[in-house]
Amino acid sequence: MYSSTDPTEPRITDLSSIEPENVKFRNTEFLKSDRHRYDNPRDVSFIEQRRNIWRVRNGDIRRILDEFPTDRPLPEQCALWMHAVVGKHFFEDANHRTAIALLRKLLRDNGIDPGSWPTDRIEHVRDESHDVRREIPAIRLDTLYQKDELYEVWYRFFTDVLPNEYR
Repeated sequence: MYSSTDPTEPRITDLSSIEPENVKFRNTEFLKSDRHRYDNPRDVSFIEQRRNIWRVRNGDIRRILDEFPTDRPLPEQCALWMHAVVGKHFFEDANHRTAIALLRKLLRDNGIDPGSWPTDRIEHVRDESHDVRREIPAIRLDTLYQKDELYEVWYRFFTDVLPNEYR
Protein backbone atom coordinates (compact mmCIF):
# COMPACT_ATOMS: atom_id res chain seq x y z
CA MET A 1 0.00 0.00 0.00
CA TYR A 2 1.09 3.53 -0.77
CA SER A 3 2.52 5.49 2.18
CA SER A 4 2.24 9.26 2.41
CA THR A 5 5.34 9.37 4.61
CA ASP A 6 7.68 7.64 2.15
CA PRO A 7 9.46 10.41 0.20
CA THR A 8 10.56 7.94 -2.48
CA GLU A 9 7.00 7.18 -3.58
CA PRO A 10 5.95 8.89 -6.83
CA ARG A 11 3.85 11.97 -6.35
CA ILE A 12 3.21 15.35 -7.90
CA THR A 13 5.69 17.75 -6.36
CA ASP A 14 6.33 20.19 -9.21
CA LEU A 15 3.47 22.25 -10.61
CA SER A 16 5.71 24.82 -12.30
CA SER A 17 4.69 23.69 -15.79
CA ILE A 18 1.20 25.12 -15.28
CA GLU A 19 0.30 28.78 -14.89
CA PRO A 20 -3.22 30.20 -14.53
CA GLU A 21 -3.17 31.14 -18.21
CA ASN A 22 -2.59 27.46 -19.11
CA VAL A 23 -5.81 26.57 -17.30
CA LYS A 24 -7.75 29.24 -19.20
CA PHE A 25 -6.10 28.29 -22.49
CA ARG A 26 -7.03 24.61 -22.01
CA ASN A 27 -10.65 25.53 -21.27
CA THR A 28 -10.71 27.86 -24.29
CA GLU A 29 -9.49 24.98 -26.47
CA PHE A 30 -12.50 22.96 -25.32
CA LEU A 31 -14.75 25.91 -26.16
CA LYS A 32 -13.28 26.04 -29.69
CA SER A 33 -13.35 22.28 -30.23
CA ASP A 34 -15.97 20.63 -32.43
CA ARG A 35 -15.41 17.23 -30.74
CA HIS A 36 -17.56 17.95 -27.69
CA ARG A 37 -20.29 20.46 -27.08
CA TYR A 38 -19.47 23.38 -24.77
CA ASP A 39 -22.60 24.33 -22.80
CA ASN A 40 -24.01 27.79 -23.36
CA PRO A 41 -26.91 28.04 -20.88
CA ARG A 42 -27.13 31.84 -21.09
CA ASP A 43 -27.07 31.76 -24.90
CA VAL A 44 -24.19 34.19 -25.27
CA SER A 45 -21.89 34.58 -28.24
CA PHE A 46 -18.68 32.63 -28.66
CA ILE A 47 -16.75 35.87 -28.04
CA GLU A 48 -18.59 36.43 -24.75
CA GLN A 49 -17.99 32.85 -23.65
CA ARG A 50 -14.30 33.29 -24.40
CA ARG A 51 -14.23 36.57 -22.47
CA ASN A 52 -15.88 34.86 -19.51
CA ILE A 53 -13.16 32.21 -19.47
CA TRP A 54 -10.41 34.83 -19.49
CA ARG A 55 -12.16 36.93 -16.80
CA VAL A 56 -11.49 34.24 -14.20
CA ARG A 57 -9.03 35.73 -11.75
CA ASN A 58 -5.49 34.41 -12.15
CA GLY A 59 -5.07 34.70 -8.37
CA ASP A 60 -7.95 32.28 -7.79
CA ILE A 61 -6.44 29.70 -10.13
CA ARG A 62 -3.00 30.37 -8.65
CA ARG A 63 -4.35 29.21 -5.26
CA ILE A 64 -5.06 25.78 -6.72
CA LEU A 65 -1.44 25.55 -7.79
CA ASP A 66 0.13 27.14 -4.70
CA GLU A 67 -1.89 25.16 -2.16
CA PHE A 68 -1.67 21.80 -3.90
CA PRO A 69 -0.80 19.08 -1.35
CA THR A 70 2.55 17.83 -2.63
CA ASP A 71 3.02 15.54 0.40
CA ARG A 72 0.00 13.30 -0.10
CA PRO A 73 -0.08 9.88 -1.80
CA LEU A 74 -0.67 10.04 -5.55
CA PRO A 75 -4.29 8.78 -5.60
CA GLU A 76 -5.18 11.39 -2.98
CA GLN A 77 -3.38 14.10 -4.95
CA CYS A 78 -5.32 13.22 -8.09
CA ALA A 79 -8.65 13.20 -6.25
CA LEU A 80 -7.85 16.47 -4.48
CA TRP A 81 -6.86 18.11 -7.79
CA MET A 82 -10.19 17.12 -9.31
CA HIS A 83 -12.02 18.30 -6.17
CA ALA A 84 -10.38 21.71 -6.42
CA VAL A 85 -10.78 22.34 -10.15
CA VAL A 86 -14.16 20.68 -10.66
CA GLY A 87 -15.54 21.77 -7.31
CA LYS A 88 -14.59 25.43 -7.64
CA HIS A 89 -16.09 25.37 -11.13
CA PHE A 90 -14.24 28.32 -12.61
CA PHE A 91 -15.79 28.02 -16.07
CA GLU A 92 -19.24 27.76 -17.60
CA ASP A 93 -18.39 24.32 -18.99
CA ALA A 94 -15.58 21.79 -19.51
CA ASN A 95 -14.27 22.03 -15.94
CA HIS A 96 -13.97 18.22 -15.80
CA ARG A 97 -12.23 18.03 -19.19
CA THR A 98 -9.90 20.85 -18.23
CA ALA A 99 -9.05 19.27 -14.87
CA ILE A 100 -8.37 15.83 -16.39
CA ALA A 101 -6.21 17.23 -19.21
CA LEU A 102 -4.11 19.30 -16.83
CA LEU A 103 -3.82 16.49 -14.29
CA ARG A 104 -2.48 14.14 -16.97
CA LYS A 105 0.03 16.86 -17.92
CA LEU A 106 1.11 17.27 -14.30
CA LEU A 107 1.56 13.54 -13.93
CA ARG A 108 3.70 13.29 -17.07
CA ASP A 109 5.70 16.41 -16.10
CA ASN A 110 6.46 14.74 -12.76
CA GLY A 111 7.71 11.56 -14.44
CA ILE A 112 4.55 9.58 -13.71
CA ASP A 113 2.91 7.57 -16.48
CA PRO A 114 -0.82 8.02 -15.87
CA GLY A 115 -1.71 4.94 -17.87
CA SER A 116 -4.95 4.78 -19.79
CA TRP A 117 -8.23 5.87 -18.29
CA PRO A 118 -11.13 4.35 -20.22
CA THR A 119 -13.42 6.99 -21.70
CA ASP A 120 -16.55 5.25 -20.44
CA ARG A 121 -15.14 5.26 -16.89
CA ILE A 122 -14.29 8.97 -17.17
CA GLU A 123 -17.79 9.74 -18.44
CA HIS A 124 -19.34 7.74 -15.59
CA VAL A 125 -17.24 9.43 -12.88
CA ARG A 126 -17.89 12.83 -14.47
CA ASP A 127 -21.64 12.23 -14.26
CA GLU A 128 -21.35 11.06 -10.67
CA SER A 129 -19.17 14.08 -9.90
CA HIS A 130 -21.78 16.43 -11.39
CA ASP A 131 -24.50 14.84 -9.25
CA VAL A 132 -22.47 15.01 -6.04
CA ARG A 133 -21.34 18.58 -6.68
CA ARG A 134 -24.97 19.70 -6.85
CA GLU A 135 -25.65 18.13 -3.45
CA ILE A 136 -22.73 19.45 -1.42
CA PRO A 137 -21.95 22.98 -0.22
CA ALA A 138 -20.13 25.13 -2.76
CA ILE A 139 -16.39 24.66 -2.89
CA ARG A 140 -14.69 27.91 -1.92
CA LEU A 141 -11.09 28.98 -2.23
CA ASP A 142 -10.58 28.05 1.42
CA THR A 143 -12.04 24.54 0.93
CA LEU A 144 -10.30 23.58 -2.34
CA TYR A 145 -8.55 20.57 -0.86
CA GLN A 146 -11.17 19.40 1.60
CA LYS A 147 -12.04 15.72 1.66
CA ASP A 148 -15.77 15.38 1.18
CA GLU A 149 -18.17 13.36 -0.97
CA LEU A 150 -16.81 14.90 -4.18
CA TYR A 151 -13.28 13.92 -3.17
CA GLU A 152 -14.49 10.38 -2.44
CA VAL A 153 -15.96 10.04 -5.95
CA TRP A 154 -12.62 10.90 -7.49
CA TYR A 155 -10.55 8.95 -4.97
CA ARG A 156 -12.43 5.75 -5.87
CA PHE A 157 -11.81 6.45 -9.55
CA PHE A 158 -8.07 7.02 -9.17
CA THR A 159 -7.50 4.06 -6.88
CA ASP A 160 -9.01 2.01 -9.67
CA VAL A 161 -7.46 3.52 -12.83
CA LEU A 162 -3.95 4.51 -11.80
CA PRO A 163 -1.31 1.89 -12.59
CA ASN A 164 -0.78 -0.54 -9.69
CA GLU A 165 2.61 0.89 -8.70
CA TYR A 166 0.94 4.24 -7.88
CA ARG A 167 -1.98 2.98 -5.79
